[in-house]
Amino acid sequence: MSLINDALKRAGQTHQANPLPTPPLQFRPVDPEETNPTCAPLRLAGLMLALILIAALGGLVAWFVAHQTAGELRVAAKTTTATTATAPVMPPVAAVEPLTTALTPATVALETNPPPATVTVEPTKPPMPKLQGITFHPTRPIAVVNGKTVVLGDRVGGFQVLAITRDRVTLSSATATNVLSLSD
Repeated sequence: MSLINDALKRAGQTHQANPLPTPPLQFRPVDPEETNPTCAPLRLAGLMLALILIAALGGLVAWFVAHQTAGELRVAAKTTTATTATAPVMPPVAAVEPLTTALTPATVALETNPPPATVTVEPTKPPMPKLQGITFHPTRPIAVVNGKTVVLGDRVGGFQVLAITRDRVTLSSATATNVLSLSD
């Protein structure tokens, strides 16, 4: 081991005694002729292609938005025309008989403006609810009534859910209380 250490010491002393001269750095200006003249047109062509693609994409987005809005307007127009009430059709007028009695302003008013007809609307009863399923849990029972998932206190078809057991649901309305069971 000492032989290796002695050899390293001698090599270090020799290197320090005779340092190698470093050549000076030489800087020179860049010549404009050394740049690649074919690169500039390729960059320009790539830039133009990118701009064309961006413009086409913008046009496509504008077309989609215009057609989407037109489609919504068509749907709105169809909905409006479907819900617009039509004027009542008047029955054909019969032949007019010659007037033989004297007309007073009151009789003229009655004949031209007949009294409006009264229409009585009966309140419709809510349809009987149908129990379709129960998922019972002691703290949060759930039932499916008329296709709607309900819990205690919910309303379905004019009824309020009062109780849910393993096989029954109790519903109450302003006029009646109904108990629905799964066996019905």
